[in-house]
Amino acid sequence: MSLDPFQSRQLPIVYEENDPYRIVKKTPHKLELDNSDIAHSRTASDSSTSVGSMLHDSLAEQIDNTRSTSPATAAAKQTDTIIQELAQNKKKKQKTFCCGLGYRSIAFIALLFIVVIAIIWYFVWPRVPNLSVSDVDDNMNIQVVTNSSIKYISTQWNMSLTADNSENWVPTRFDSIDFILSDERTSAVFGNGTLGSTVLSPKKKSLIVVPIDVYYETDSINDATFQDLYNACGVQISSNTPYENSQDLLNITIHVTYHIAGIVWTPTANITVHGLGCPAS
Repeated sequence: MSLDPFQSRQLPIVYEENDPYRIVKKTPHKLELDNSDIAHSRTASDSSTSVGSMLHDSLAEQIDNTRSTSPATAAAKQTDTIIQELAQNKKKKQKTFCCGLGYRSIAFIALLFIVVIAIIWYFVWPRVPNLSVSDVDDNMNIQVVTNSSIKYISTQWNMSLTADNSENWVPTRFDSIDFILSDERTSAVFGNGTLGSTVLSPKKKSLIVVPIDVYYETDSINDATFQDLYNACGVQISSNTPYENSQDLLNITIHVTYHIAGIVWTPTANITVHGLGCPAS
């Protein structure tokens, strides 16, 4: 068979290794390898995607946990716990403060006790009686000395007083009651007396008699207090005309000091008496 000289011959194409126009034929074995690489690449991509999603979820949970367990939140929870424990302890203490009683019960009992004491005190607390002069009698002859350097007047009275003890609910016991008499005009003292231990009945008036020693001295006959006592007690003016038989009256103040049994302090009172007639012998 003759060959056509002009028949084209397929010459082998030679490419350089780095020639970009080089076409590489892949054998079936190479195609399978390439397909497996692609599949493996897809699997790796899917795996990396799922791993990334898991990492994202884990990171979000860690952030939430970090937020929930931040120092401020932990401190707030600890403070709430301490407050709750203190409140519970306070309730327990209130329930078992004393003998199983709470504060309110003890306060109520104390208030009730104070009220009872106040009521009892109102009824048993002693009050001083109201005194008024009923009468004055002489117990001895009056002595008046005017002709010496010391002038004096001396006598003794039995002073009757009405003691009104209506304000007391129980008997009032006195260790003693002291009386001091003074001239209202000059405030000079001229007499004194003491009533010994006595008991006044409650809710009634009682008559008491107090011995009074009257004594006043001065170096001047013109002394105002001496003149008041002399004109009321030392001189009796006698006249043929009845209306001229007169005598001056005394205006005096009686200072009373009560010594009540069981009471430390001593209450006092002042009694003003106008127009007291001096008893005549």
